[in-house]
Amino acid sequence: MVGTAGTHMSLSRIIVIIVALIVASVVACAALAFGIIAADMDSNPIERVSFFAGSFFATSYFGAVTIVPAFVLIVLGETLRMRSVIYYGAAGALVGLASYFGSNISLMLENTTDVPPVEHALPLAAAAGIIGGVVYWLIAGRKAGPWRAS
Repeated sequence: MVGTAGTHMSLSRIIVIIVALIVASVVACAALAFGIIAADMDSNPIERVSFFAGSFFATSYFGAVTIVPAFVLIVLGETLRMRSVIYYGAAGALVGLASYFGSNISLMLENTTDVPPVEHALPLAAAAGIIGGVVYWLIAGRKAGPWRAS
């Protein structure tokens, strides 16, 4: 017999994983955008709010770059039943760092704006990844691998 009860991932688990990945990505992008504007607290509040909105949507590039590596680490976590917040936080940091080194976004933006370059971009990417990883863990990672037979 091909497959027994409990050995296949259910549709509801797949939906939870996808929703958790999307929510974690949005939260990581918001954290990254907040980190970017927090570095420039000298501007007036209206400029900060408008810059935050622009940064939030611009960091969706960060989310797009992270989908594949995040998905690979999620599949690994599901397969190995990794339910530790430390695993998902570390995985998020790795994804954030990989996207930082893989995107070269600072070079693309270098001469396109009067806004000074973001300082501490590497720690910001890692922190955003950790935040995204913890959010994913809160939604889906805590219950990783329930579809696997005991």
